[in-house]
Amino acid sequence: MKIRRRGLPKGWYPATEEDIRGHLRRWSPSPAAVSAIAGVVPHAGWEFCGSMIASVLVSLSDEIQTMVVLGGHNPAGGLFINYKDDAWELPAGLYSRDAAYVDSVEKSLTKNMPSIEERNVDNTVEVVMAMAGVIKPRSKWAAWRVPSDERAIRFGELLAEAADREGRSVAVIGSTDLTHYGPNYVFMPPESRNDPVTWVEKRDRLLLDAIVSGDAERALELSASHLSACSIGGAIAAMSFALS
Repeated sequence: MKIRRRGLPKGWYPATEEDIRGHLRRWSPSPAAVSAIAGVVPHAGWEFCGSMIASVLVSLSDEIQTMVVLGGHNPAGGLFINYKDDAWELPAGLYSRDAAYVDSVEKSLTKNMPSIEERNVDNTVEVVMAMAGVIKPRSKWAAWRVPSDERAIRFGELLAEAADREGRSVAVIGSTDLTHYGPNYVFMPPESRNDPVTWVEKRDRLLLDAIVSGDAERALELSASHLSACSIGGAIAAMSFALS
């Protein structure tokens, strides 16, 4: 069995299941009134955004058999990056991959959507997967890092088509942070400096509104022109899956 080990240091998320459950008790996420099949979450360390990840994961249907996490750090024109490990060793224990579902998706990829195996450590998937293994322990997982271009739209459709073929109840989480602002990112445009918080919030809201309204082309354009999302491909694919 090929097992993926933890790649991120402890500061990203806790090292034990007990600590994870302690965080969840503190956040006390409440399930949404309607069971969701897709969502968009950030992927910073849990101290910054763990409560938001938790609130989305608990809103997902209890009938989920396969949890798909779509990460990023994958530019426009890049290859799709597929996690092919049999299981992921997470704080809550081994979390098994849905190999049959993944194979069904991979076989449907078109020539302009080549896929390679993930061999690196990347936070965009791992910080979400560590929590999914606790909140949805009866599910299996699948994961890709999706390029930030229009192919993400078709990829979301392929995820839905594979779910139908394999008879799976699937949920898809798109992982993206929004505007990376400040000196650490060398991004502080002059027009933003009088009120950077409001400036960033307005730009981020435009992107979120595009995703909520199902306008993938607008979201892609805003991500590219406003630099308002670091990993828009995963979010676009999750949106496309939900609309399929």
